[in-house]
Amino acid sequence: MAGGYAKRMWPLTADLPKALLPLAGKPAIDHILDRILEIPIDNIIISTNLRFKTQFESWLKAKEALKIEIIAEESRCEEEKRGAVGAVAELASRLVPDEYLVVCGDNVFTSSLAGMVQVYQRRRKPVVAVYVQKSLELVKLGSEVTLDESGRIIQFEEKPTDPKSRLVGACIYILPYLSLQRTKEYLAEGGNKDEPGNFVAWLCKKEQVYSYMLDGYVWDIGTVQGYESLQEEFAKASNRQRNSP
Repeated sequence: MAGGYAKRMWPLTADLPKALLPLAGKPAIDHILDRILEIPIDNIIISTNLRFKTQFESWLKAKEALKIEIIAEESRCEEEKRGAVGAVAELASRLVPDEYLVVCGDNVFTSSLAGMVQVYQRRRKPVVAVYVQKSLELVKLGSEVTLDESGRIIQFEEKPTDPKSRLVGACIYILPYLSLQRTKEYLAEGGNKDEPGNFVAWLCKKEQVYSYMLDGYVWDIGTVQGYESLQEEFAKASNRQRNSP
């Protein structure tokens, strides 16, 4: 999912999507692809908008060996955008029955997703990646998650005002075809089109949804400060690798 306009990060993202911002010498989306390509994936779809379609097409020229398709929604500005869930719902009608990994294009993570695939293969139910956030204040910016003993998500609250736990959901989902199609049902009921976490919260009330605990770090490129902090983290990691024996 890479269809947002990231107005909070202007002018940095006025003419460049967050997913293509440079990070440790390559676009942020390449770091996401590194993790995705570790698992058995048949095809990759980049869901973007008409404004940024050309930028992604230029990026794609260096990825000729990969099966990547760019699909752009009919929007060129913030006021016209479909929203993250809206874009997925619109795209869902064009997809063939299959199993889908959905990843937000501005979430950079270090964990392998191989274990998440194994959880999905065992459950054959929607699976949401979760991780432990650094503080309760940061949880307020994301999604607080409550699990039962089996790892099933029994509560998923987007932007909680008074979180009790640091366990949060990442915008990394594995969805069966029929669950993915329910994005249209969710929107028809008046669901928020722009917050994927609200769709997951809704889905948890309709179906059994399970969790997978990520064992690495997750960064959300949501603000200029967050992006600069992420650049510093990657620079430190790069220095540690160069200095290691």
